[in-house]
Formats: sequence, structure tokens, C-alpha cells
Amino acid sequence: MVIVLATVWFPHDKASKAGKLFIEVMKKFPRDRTLAKVVLDNAVAATKEGYKVISAADIKDGKLKEYLSRLNQSLIFIAENLEGYKFEVEVMSSITEAMDVLGLESPV
Repeated sequence: MVIVLATVWFPHDKASKAGKLFIEVMKKFPRDRTLAKVVLDNAVAATKEGYKVISAADIKDGKLKEYLSRLNQSLIFIAENLEGYKFEVEVMSSITEAMDVLGLESPV
């Protein structure tokens, strides 16, 4: 199991523009359910620095490269159009896979 975790941050005063860009991105890059299953769908938190949004997807076998390409296209589109927008993408393994790399059997 490969999970891709995407975290984005943007300033408080850019919330309305961020929302409009999100709608535009969803039209331009619609979700492709053949690539991944959404695990966490844009959870939003207001922080003292601005807004933080987290999404997670369980990537289907052999689809990581294509998923990351589409994800990065959408994130870069927003970054080019929204001052102060930052993002981070993390590719994560399940605990079973991580333990396997170490030659250990996962207890779960």
C-alpha cells in the first residue's frame, strides 16, 4: 500500500481566491478513480499562520507515477496563481511494507 499525503498552506487573506482556484482545478484536473482511492478529502484547519489543507490517497498498484504527475500539475497550477501558497507531497508506505524493508515482520 502506498499512501500519498499532500499538505498545502495559504494565507488567511487568500481563502476566497484559494476556494475559487480549487473549483477551477477540480474542473481542469478531475479525480481519476482508476489511479487512487481518496482516504482523506481536503481536511481544512485554520492556524495562526493561515489555512492548512491535508489530503491523502491510497494509490492503486502501478499508478504512482501517473498519480503524482496529475497531483503536481494541480498543485503547481494553484501555486502559480495564488501568492503565499505552499505545498508538500509525501509518499508513504504502510507499516507492514516499512517493516519488510527492514527484514522484520509487522505485528499488525
